[in-house]
Parts: sequence; structure tokens; C-alpha cells
Amino acid sequence: MKRLGLLLLFSFGYQLVTAQVTTVRIMTYNILNYRNSTNECNGNTNSASNKEIALDTIVRNIHPHIICFQEVGASANNSTYLLNNALNTSSAINWTTTNYTNNSFSSLTNVIAYRSDIFGLISQEVISKDLNSNNLVRVVDVARFYYKDPLLSAQSDTVTFSVIVAHFKAGSGTSNSSQRDAMAGAIIDYIENDAVDPNIMLMGDFNMYASSESGYQTLIAGNGYRFEDPINSSGSWNNNSSFAAIHTQSTRNGGSNSCFSGGGLDDRFDQILCSEEIIEGDDGMAYVPNTYFAIGNDGNHFNNRINAGTNYSVSSTVLSALYALSDHLPVIADFDVDLLGLNTTELKVPKLENPMYQPAQLADYYLRYSLEIYSLDGRKLFEKPEGQPATVQGLPSGLYIARWSKDSQSTTSKLMLW
Repeated sequence: MKRLGLLLLFSFGYQLVTAQVTTVRIMTYNILNYRNSTNECNGNTNSASNKEIALDTIVRNIHPHIICFQEVGASANNSTYLLNNALNTSSAINWTTTNYTNNSFSSLTNVIAYRSDIFGLISQEVISKDLNSNNLVRVVDVARFYYKDPLLSAQSDTVTFSVIVAHFKAGSGTSNSSQRDAMAGAIIDYIENDAVDPNIMLMGDFNMYASSESGYQTLIAGNGYRFEDPINSSGSWNNNSSFAAIHTQSTRNGGSNSCFSGGGLDDRFDQILCSEEIIEGDDGMAYVPNTYFAIGNDGNHFNNRINAGTNYSVSSTVLSALYALSDHLPVIADFDVDLLGLNTTELKVPKLENPMYQPAQLADYYLRYSLEIYSLDGRKLFEKPEGQPATVQGLPSGLYIARWSKDSQSTTSKLMLW
């Protein structure tokens, strides 16, 4: 394992002390009354086992690292079903979820699933009241994560970020839009008074028909904190073909199954918004341009079901899974996360003769440094402790990695040996 770790480390570049990046994928997905029975959505019209099979297919092909689910039935057991039957299958074994949250009256909850080999959970909170201390229609979940940089401890310099998941009130009309605005105001108030991280993402089912709606304006154009839309696509989204490529509901166009909404793709309900710091990449995490997609939307199915005619945006297997699972499409976006080396201060050493001809004696000035020489596949082939002389000899001619260290600082470079 150590050998593999060194190989991966060197594959990022030979200069360990400079920042590198890795890319993570985050997905939001309304999975339509998952294990929540209603008159229209039940075991016959909305089979949980069929949804789990479909979700497994989608995750195996789309490869997200965090998934924020909405419309999960109000039971702590449902997170376990998601993990056992859809996420930790043959494709992965490292998925876990945040703790179950809910208010006392909602039949639907959010679930945040994440790869525990990539992220660690720092804290978890809920927003349950509006600014007038009235209950929100559903709780808003807030999870704070750190990236498990292999070279740093969790609470030191590794990147941290917060994910906020919201399922806003559905429906047209003043009453419903007012409840959406109340939830938006509560989210902004939480960020302004309680948020720790500059890297913040808000995602979920917004149920908003246009960017001019008061709740959306509260999120992106308030007097204080403002989110940004990564794809900068404000407008009247509902039933507007100009936004056909980013619509997320509905996957179906009528039919006999009344559990699923019809009408085809004509609404941008599902979104991911980001803090300015993420858009600008100011604090170790940055949105990767042109990676925001509604999975399964090829831009050619306005007011139609996603599997009508041809749709080559995903494989036919994934397309069938999307159609079977929900009337919403998942939305994904990729983010670059800074990887930091063991030390951000470069160690200055006298320039080595390069190529180095063997035998090469390391004494005098070099006594104060330690030296390790690695093959390109990560095997340590030579070591000189700090304060001791040594001779490099007997190594096959070729390219190596030399790592000098002193007083907890280090520098790494390529070295040709003859």
C-alpha cells in the first residue's frame, strides 16, 4: 500500500511542495416518494426495489462522490435501504449517510450520502424555522465536510465545505411562493450568522418557475449574502424552450402511472447554486466550468419524455433507469479541490549534479540533509539519514525521484543516474 501511495503521489507531479488538485462530483436528485406510500405512489406504481436497481445503475455510470437526495420517506431505516440496496453494491463499498433528520410532521426528508473514503463529516445541522419562528414546510439539511487529503490531518489545512440541501414548497400561487421565499430567507440568515465555511453549495428541488420569483431573488440577489448560478441561466424557465437543455422535470409525458408527473421536460426545478468563493476558486475549492448537467437531458426533448425517439446523452441503460426511477432528473457538477503537500515551504538545497554519475559521495554540505531516492514506481532504493555521509552507487542507470528533507521541510525533483 505504501508503494502504491508513493506512485500515486508522484503521478501528480514531481514537486511535492506545490498545490495540486483533484476533482469531485456532487449530485442532487429528487427520487420521488422513495419508500413513502401515498394513494398514487405505492408498491405497484413506485416500487422501492425497482427504484434501488435503477439508482445503482445511475450511480455506477455517473460516478458521483456526494449525492443529496430529496423525497425520501420519513424513516431512519430508508438511509440503510439506500446504502445496502443501491449504493454499496458491486460498484462501491464506501458510501455512508449523514444522520436522519426531520420535523414532527413531514412525510418526506432529505438524505445526504457521501463517499467516506474521500470525505469526512465535521458537523450536521438543520434549519427548521423561518425568520418569524414558524415551521418550514420541511427541514433544510446542512452538512459540513472535509476532504480527506492523504497528506494532511482532517483539522489542519485540508479543504472544508458545506452542503445545504433543501426541498422547497411545490405549487404555483402566492401562498406556495411565499413559503419558498420563507425557506430561502432562513437559509440566507443561517449563512450570514452561523456558517463557518466560505465554500458553500445549496442544492435540491427548488420548485421555482422563474429566477424572478421572490425566493430565488432572495438567494441570488439579496442585500447580504448571495449565491451564484454556475451556468448563469436566469430567466423564466417554465415551459420555455430557450431553457430546454437545463430542464429537469418531467421525465415522462403522461401515461397511466399517476405517481409520476407528466408534461415532459419543461421545468428547471432541480439546481445547484454555489458561493462566490467556489465560483472564483478563492478557498481551495472551485467549480469546474462546463461540468453542470441535468443527466439524461440532451436538449431535444422539450415537453416530451426523455426516452422518446433518440437520446444519446447517456447510454440506453442509464436512460431507462432515469425514466424508471423518478419524474425528476439528477443534476451534477464537478469541483476541483486543492491537494496540498507535506509542507508548503520549499526546501532550498545546493543544486545536484544532474545527471549524477555513480559512485557519488554525499558529504560535507550535504551532511545536514537527508536524502531518499525512489524509482518511478514508488520503491525506495536509497536513503541517507540527516547528519550522515553516504555514497550513491549500484543503481541501474535511469530516471529517479530524489527527495531532500531537513527540519520538517522537503523538496522533490527528478534525478538522472548513470
